[in-house]
Amino acid sequence: MDEKIRVTWQDLSVGRRLPWNVYAESGKLLLGVGHIIPNQAMLDNMRQYVMYRDEIPESYLSESGGPGETSPFALMDELVSRLNGICKDIEAGEKNAGENIVRLVKDLMNMCATEPDASIATIHVPNKYSYSLYHSIQCAVICVLLGMKTKMPVKDLQMLCAASLLANISMLQLQNELFIRGGKASDEEQQLIKSHPQRSVKMLQQAGLNNRMLLDIVLKHHERLDGSGYPSELKVDQISPAAMMLAIADRYGAMVTMRGGRKPIPVNESLKNFLVGAGTEYDQRLSLLLIKELTVFPPGSFVKLHNGETAIVIRRGRKNPMQPVVKSIEGVDGRRYSNPLLRDCSIHDYEITGVCSYDNSKPLNLNKIWDYV
Repeated sequence: MDEKIRVTWQDLSVGRRLPWNVYAESGKLLLGVGHIIPNQAMLDNMRQYVMYRDEIPESYLSESGGPGETSPFALMDELVSRLNGICKDIEAGEKNAGENIVRLVKDLMNMCATEPDASIATIHVPNKYSYSLYHSIQCAVICVLLGMKTKMPVKDLQMLCAASLLANISMLQLQNELFIRGGKASDEEQQLIKSHPQRSVKMLQQAGLNNRMLLDIVLKHHERLDGSGYPSELKVDQISPAAMMLAIADRYGAMVTMRGGRKPIPVNESLKNFLVGAGTEYDQRLSLLLIKELTVFPPGSFVKLHNGETAIVIRRGRKNPMQPVVKSIEGVDGRRYSNPLLRDCSIHDYEITGVCSYDNSKPLNLNKIWDYV
């Protein structure tokens, strides 16, 4: 079994959320990421068999990292607050931003490595955060997941994650204004947008952030393979794979987020954009990787079931991407379930008929839905 390692007694315990898939010797999936072993009897039964698990990407974890129980939804408050402080320090030219961004990057990478499905959900569910800060974390989550999938060296992935968080440092206020206002940017605003990569690089340098890879990604993350990007209209052989990865993450995050009264573009339509632009605007291999990694129904997306219920995807489909793990949150009559109901999408009544939007005025207890509480 490629990239699988033997499950040991120490790997399993009652009440612990599995940070990897568990497989039988035949390769059949037994338990998915996020499953909780409910009692000692089930644990004793599992220990009778030879089983294998996915390899944990240990190299992407910091010294304090590991398969944790921290909810990414609870962690988002802290990540956004810390990023806000770092951005203010950089804007003020403070020299302590480097150490703080390194710690933030490591914590975000730990989150993505140990709780990948819930981390994906954080970039799709409605939120209360400042758009500019939230969008930066959206981009970082996508880039970290894609970077781990391509086995990017850990130091390079740390720089890509940092670049994702800081690429728009020079236009945060404008970004928020445009998000709230909606509509087309003025000519003056368009110029500020097109010059923000160079201005962001300058701000990072003034704050002592001089890593060559970091600055290169920030400078080129709006360039496009066909030369239609900015600020320098570079073409494919002049753009690094890391900058291409951030370009894809930036575009996808913007599409699936409500802004200026515009509803989010459904995830299936957003992903189709990368099929259309693959090989011209965006790198084909990375575009296909994004689609494969997020799947047709990524965690955090809302779907309609055959029985008329509204459900939220909590884990990607492992055996069949068209059959993710979902929980129904509303009945046919639109009434909210007090306790979300786990549904098996392989059963006809619970088959997914399509994606749908969700009323942001009805906040969800995401920690409860994902069984963190």
